[in-house]
Amino acid sequence: MSDNYQFSDSRALSEPFAQQLSQQPPDGALAWLTAVLATQAPARRSSNAILLAYTGNPAAMDWIDTHVGSPVAGQWGVAAALLDTPWPRIAGWLQRGGAHRLMALDTLLAYRKPAVNMSPLEQIAAPVLPQAPARAELDTALAACLAESATPRIQTAVNAIAKHGDEILRGGPRGVAVADLPRLYLDPAPFKDAPAILQQHETVAAGMRQNLQNLLKGIL
Repeated sequence: MSDNYQFSDSRALSEPFAQQLSQQPPDGALAWLTAVLATQAPARRSSNAILLAYTGNPAAMDWIDTHVGSPVAGQWGVAAALLDTPWPRIAGWLQRGGAHRLMALDTLLAYRKPAVNMSPLEQIAAPVLPQAPARAELDTALAACLAESATPRIQTAVNAIAKHGDEILRGGPRGVAVADLPRLYLDPAPFKDAPAILQQHETVAAGMRQNLQNLLKGIL
């Protein structure tokens, strides 16, 4: 059955994944999703990695740790943040290098305060970095990362993390607990701040659709 979704993106997987979340316990939903991801090409798997977080299953983090690979899309890091990955594990990824280093940087950036360029579900979940380090420790880790490999991708990520450093280290409660992420995926409306965030997202999306229509009219 999982072969049926070999080429499916997150939108195509949305309905069958929702069925799994509503009908299966967390272990069952995670087993179904990882079986699907295992059939997919690396680029497709990376783009769908965000769905792992919405199983609400902490075991998804071990699957991510084992299977992250090139191309490392930002969805790996967002999923890791939604799953409450703590600073010590992220620091280990930074030192490990390769795909794990890129995922670590994306994870840190996903811990910043909710912003309009995030998906609505990410904004509502509002993950907060567990066991956050002091700012000096974060800066030292980022400097070591750059000294090891200063590719444009890494440089851009480090600059963004430095810019949002105080937000990333802010502490406090997160918006939605990991165990409640399946409910958030199935029906975000009841969660705190969700109506305003969803309305804002729809307003932005409607504006983009209108701009596209205007552009097409101009072309035609």
